[in-house]
Amino acid sequence: MYTIVMKRCILYAMLVFMGSSNALAKTCTVSSSGVAFGVYDPTSAASLNTIGSLTVDCNGSIYAELSLSVGNGAGANYITGRKMTRIGGGTLVYNLYDNASRTQVLGDGTNNSVTHIIYGLRSYTQSIWGRMPARQSNVLAGSYADTLVATISY
Repeated sequence: MYTIVMKRCILYAMLVFMGSSNALAKTCTVSSSGVAFGVYDPTSAASLNTIGSLTVDCNGSIYAELSLSVGNGAGANYITGRKMTRIGGGTLVYNLYDNASRTQVLGDGTNNSVTHIIYGLRSYTQSIWGRMPARQSNVLAGSYADTLVATISY
């Protein structure tokens, strides 16, 4: 009796495994309009604000978590800010937010940053609000950039 029950369990497990191998794997792509700040005036009393977006497209409905890295600038973090760098030296502090009031830093869930949960969607667009604080001193003229990684976990 023990042997028969065991064989049925093994056969059932093999059928379940074989049946799941025919399922189409879900894949997603991420694209971004970028977040461009334009010209920064270090003497201005006003922060420089902008908006961009990030779009996730999948081949099927997904339940996923969207997170955004802190970036490549040396010393960058979600609390004091991400850092754009200039070739030849120089940094500008900025941050990216998930709301228009710019109170929730969009990140990986650490250091008070937030992630987004995507519920059963094939396509999802997240607005990204950017802010570069006013009156950053010792800013050198030139182009500044940073590279971030968006991760979709599903």
